[in-house]
Amino acid sequence: MLASTSGIRGVFNADLSPNEIAEYARRFVRLVGGREVLLGRDTRSTGPVASRAVAGAIMGAGANVVDYGVISTPAIFRESRTRARPAVIVTSSHNEPEWNGLKFVVDGRGISQEGFDQLLRRGEKGDGASTPGGLTPAEGFSYNRELVKMAGESSAAGVKVVLDLNGGAAIGHAPEILRALGCEVSTIGDVRGFFSRTIDPTNDPLEVLSRAVKREEADVGFAFDCDGDRLALVDSSGRTRTGDYMLTLATKEMLQGSPTKDMVVSVDTTQAIDEIVKEAGGRVYRAKVGEANVVALMEQNQARFGGEGSSGGVIDATFNSCRDSMVAAAFIVAALRRKGTKVYDQVRSYHIAREKMVMPRKKGLEAVKRLQKDNPEADSLDGLKVRTSSSSWVLIRVSNTEDGVRVSSEAPSFKEAERLAHAWALKVKRAGA
Repeated sequence: MLASTSGIRGVFNADLSPNEIAEYARRFVRLVGGREVLLGRDTRSTGPVASRAVAGAIMGAGANVVDYGVISTPAIFRESRTRARPAVIVTSSHNEPEWNGLKFVVDGRGISQEGFDQLLRRGEKGDGASTPGGLTPAEGFSYNRELVKMAGESSAAGVKVVLDLNGGAAIGHAPEILRALGCEVSTIGDVRGFFSRTIDPTNDPLEVLSRAVKREEADVGFAFDCDGDRLALVDSSGRTRTGDYMLTLATKEMLQGSPTKDMVVSVDTTQAIDEIVKEAGGRVYRAKVGEANVVALMEQNQARFGGEGSSGGVIDATFNSCRDSMVAAAFIVAALRRKGTKVYDQVRSYHIAREKMVMPRKKGLEAVKRLQKDNPEADSLDGLKVRTSSSSWVLIRVSNTEDGVRVSSEAPSFKEAERLAHAWALKVKRAGA
C-alpha cells in the first residue's frame, strides 16, 4: 500500500482491503468534523464495492453522504470548493485497474500534510456515532457548465478534436465541454470501465489516438487517465507529446490573458517553463514534487497558475486547486482556434529521461548525502538537483513510499538526456554501495 497526501492506494483486496478503506474514511470524518461529505469514484470495477464501504463508514461516523457516483477528480474538487464541503474520491488515479484507493479533499483542495499525518496516526477504531448519517444521491454537478463559462462558449469553434477517454471518468465531462466550446469532437474508448491502454496517458505511446488524429485530420488529440485529472496531447501530425510539453504549451496561452504572470511548478518540471514565464515577465517558483506541495506554494506566493510536467497537470487557482485536465484542454483548443496548428511550434521542447533503481531507502539517502558533498552548489529542495550545463540538469530523489531511487534528467536532445540519467544512476549506485 502507498500512502501520501495524493491518497491511499493499493491493490484492492490484496494490500488494501474494504475494511481498511472504511477505517480511513471514518478517520477522515473525525478529522474534518463535517456533517456532510461528498463522495465520488472513478470507473474501476472495484469502485462500487469500495464506495459502499466508504459511504457506510462515513454514515457510521455520523455524517451525511452526498453520492455523485462516477465523476472526475477535478469535478468533485470543484464541487467541494463551491459547496464548502469535504470530499472523498474512490480512485487510484493513474495506477493500473487492479489498484484502488482514496483521495481526500477539504473545502476544494487536497488534504494538507499535517492533516494527512493526523489521519494516519489515528489508530484506534471508534464505536460509531449515536445517530448515523444518511445517504443522498447528488442532483447533478456544475463543473461542466462552469468550465465552459470560464473558457467562453464557442471559444474554440471549428477545432477538430479526438478524445481518448480510455473508459475513465472523463467520459462524463470532456466530450460535453469541448462541444460546448465549439469543437468538432470524436471519441475512442468511451465505454466506462473498459481500459484498452495503460491507465496513465503520460506513460503510454498512445498509438491508437495518434492514428485516429491522422486519419481524421484533427487539430489535436487528448488522452485522459482513469479519474480525469491527467492529460496527454497528440499534435496534428500524430506526434505524442510529453506532459512537460503540454504544460508548457498551456502555460504560454494561460499567461497571455492573465494580469498575473507568476507560476509554481514541481522541481522536476521542464526548464522550458522558466523560459515562457520569464518572457511573459513573471517568476517561476519551484516546489517539492507532489500536487499538494505545488498548491501550498501557489497560495504562499499568490500565484494563479501551477502544475507538474511529469503528470500532465495544469492548476488554475481561480477555478480549481487541483490538477485539471479540462482547464488545460480549454486553453489549448482556444489557442488552436486563434492560431491554427502553428501553435505547436511556439514553445521549446526539451527531452526528459528517467531511470528508477531498487535501493534500500537508507542507502539511497546516504548516496544523496555523498553526492551532495561532491556537488555543493546543487539544489537540495527535494532530493538533489544538479545543473550539468546551461540547458541540462539531473534530479535524484529517494522514494518516500518504497525502496527506490529515481533519477531524472533533461537536455536539448533525448540522447543526451538518456546519457545523463544513466551516468548519474551509476553514480548513485556507487555512492550507495
